[in-house]
Amino acid sequence: MENFFQYGRKFQEQTMKAYPGEIENLPVYPYLDAICSELKKSPSRFLLLSAETGAGKSTAVPLALLRNFSGGMLMLEPRRLAVVNCAQRVSSLLGESVGGTCGYVMHLENRRSEKTRFTFLTEAVLSRMIQSDPSLEGISVVVLDEFHERSVNADLALAFLKEAVLLREDLYVIVMSATMDFRKLEDYLGCSRFEVPGRLYPVETEYRPGVSAARAIADERSRNPDGTVLAFFPGIGEIRRTKADLEALGTDCEIRILHSSVPPEEQREILSPSLKPGIILSSAIAETSVTVPGVTSVVDSGWMRINEYDPRLGMERLVTRRVSEFNAVQRKGRAGRLGPGRCVRLWDKNEPLSLDVEPEILRADLMGVVLECAEWGNAERNGLSWLDAPSEGIWKSCSFSLDMLGCIKGGKITALGKACLSVGLHPRMACVALAGFAVNRREESLSLIEKYSEGSSLSKMNDALRKRIWERICNAGVRFSVKDFFETEKVSPASLLLSGYPDRLAVRTSPDSAGYRFPSGRIADVESGKDALPRFIVAPLVDSGASVGKIRAYEAVDEDEAMDFMKAHSKYEEEYAFEEDGRFKKTGYTRFGKIELSSKKIPLQEGDYAHALCSRIRKEGMECLPHGKNTDDFLLRVKFFIQASGIDSELKNRYENLSETAEDWLFPFIAPGTRVNEDVVYNSIRYYLDGNRVDRDVPIEIVLENGKRRKIRYEEQNGRIVPVMEIIIQQLFGCFRNVSVMGVPVVFRMLSPARRPLQVTSDLENFWTGTWPEICSEMKSRYPKHNWNYKISDGG
Repeated sequence: MENFFQYGRKFQEQTMKAYPGEIENLPVYPYLDAICSELKKSPSRFLLLSAETGAGKSTAVPLALLRNFSGGMLMLEPRRLAVVNCAQRVSSLLGESVGGTCGYVMHLENRRSEKTRFTFLTEAVLSRMIQSDPSLEGISVVVLDEFHERSVNADLALAFLKEAVLLREDLYVIVMSATMDFRKLEDYLGCSRFEVPGRLYPVETEYRPGVSAARAIADERSRNPDGTVLAFFPGIGEIRRTKADLEALGTDCEIRILHSSVPPEEQREILSPSLKPGIILSSAIAETSVTVPGVTSVVDSGWMRINEYDPRLGMERLVTRRVSEFNAVQRKGRAGRLGPGRCVRLWDKNEPLSLDVEPEILRADLMGVVLECAEWGNAERNGLSWLDAPSEGIWKSCSFSLDMLGCIKGGKITALGKACLSVGLHPRMACVALAGFAVNRREESLSLIEKYSEGSSLSKMNDALRKRIWERICNAGVRFSVKDFFETEKVSPASLLLSGYPDRLAVRTSPDSAGYRFPSGRIADVESGKDALPRFIVAPLVDSGASVGKIRAYEAVDEDEAMDFMKAHSKYEEEYAFEEDGRFKKTGYTRFGKIELSSKKIPLQEGDYAHALCSRIRKEGMECLPHGKNTDDFLLRVKFFIQASGIDSELKNRYENLSETAEDWLFPFIAPGTRVNEDVVYNSIRYYLDGNRVDRDVPIEIVLENGKRRKIRYEEQNGRIVPVMEIIIQQLFGCFRNVSVMGVPVVFRMLSPARRPLQVTSDLENFWTGTWPEICSEMKSRYPKHNWNYKISDGG
């Protein structure tokens, strides 16, 4: 990225004289100079630009910045298709070719020159630029387009930019978005919002639940043969099935597919203004960022597909969900760009939709983000200021995986980690590629990248792209001396894959099964069936599933190589197991993750019972111990103390981790040759949790104001522990003031002489003057032998 910044410095005095006449009809046009003025006046140097679909912001704002700012400018787009399309459109308006004043940069593709001032980027590219030059020297404005999509890379870019603007007083940032939670974003960035109205024509909405997508599309096509029907689906499988259904119906127009797996030149052809009317079957790629020409009708399946990362398994799974209200509105808007349109929704009108989609940073694989943060200097989750803090569980899981690969150690990025970032692939596949470099296996490496880059531009590489990516791999390998990280005698495709996917080595569950067990314990089935399957595989493409996963692609692993690999990465553990009669046994296991390689029975020795019991507590919890009322009551009092004190104390830490620390508190109380009983459990817990202090602050009895000593018990109510006293009402005579334990009012359950409930209150002071006279009058006739003449005015 080094040469990029000198372009901005060299041409920093150039500005555009006037706007091209073609943009005068765009809704955003009257506001362009005002937008730039607001940005310059912003104290934080951030500005939120809210513009409805069709306002022209992706086309006109770059022209406004070229006119009002000097230096270089960057605009981030969420998809490669949008990057190319926007760069072509802006260049056309300037009367130039892409690579002149306006260019673009994507992974392995660069269309810029020394004349380029405005550059469109895919979101991940900015992270590399900022890592190379944290102050973005030579850049005056950075624009984040379509931020409402909340991709991982957009959130990371914004977090980096918050730090970058602190290094320079002449760096500005615009965040452009359709509808989203702007108040939260305004607070995060400390800036105001500039709102631009869109200009959509009215769109008629029809709900057709139960109708097939193909039927609905064909009907819309018949309704308006001169317009294009744009249909939205969750994925390529549904798109292809609908295409086949339409062909079976005898559709007489061209059916095109808009999806990330389609070659880029075909995607760009669909966006050409000269495209003839027909049918376009699309994924979410057409929701925002790009303008599909000629659309008069939209058919919305109402579904979308997203990736969710399971931190327990270290795997992603594809989840099909109902679209949000925001997605539905965006899709509908595509039919109102040219004139009045129609939107057919294939779900019930009364079905509720969520307002928005969960940000990707809360659910996606974050290995690349963690590695970028490690390169930034802090691999901790709280190392950056986030709009939404990443999932803690996912962050820990991804950090563990990067440590396993050798990309980070002790929270610091390694030379291998730096090489992976330089390659620009997902860290796992980057390790595979660098392993291929280490053993000089060019073709095998490129074939693996192509095979396992599902849905990516790398899944179908031409010779020129293969050459560019291999050069980048070799440059990174040489620069960071990665050969020291890999075994150079293993050269099979499976061996290379194991360099990036060691936790995806799986063993077949049985000879007649299509299932494989992974080190995480997850079982996943091969989609293609169970005939002639190898015993061992390495499977980069696995959908973890809800209970049983699906293996979409794999490489067979030689049995000897698989066993050698698992043994080299195995752990030996000794475990205890209790029988139903209370006896137990001790077994030593050698495991690769949760895959058992061998086991052996170990003779019992003195002291094993205590270790066995502590091990059982860790697995099964405190419920496996014999415990009576004393223990239960004491633990309730401890919990009350923790809640009432409201501090993160050592006592709280001990209480919350009893199951994991049994060796600390139970083991010393188990004498050789003895078994644990209720008294041992109670005494050991009481000693460990500072019973004397609990007795002092959380008593089991108190002396009332009238001198009577009465017991208190502690009960859990709606997650809170409250002190409760059951007492015959006459025994409260002479008690005027409210009673509390550690500031928590005692709840009095007042009883009749026959111990039947009369009243529940924690407010004695108001009880005597309010409720007592009514109770007294009623109870006199029922219990005439008892004293009901107590009066608060005369003290009884």
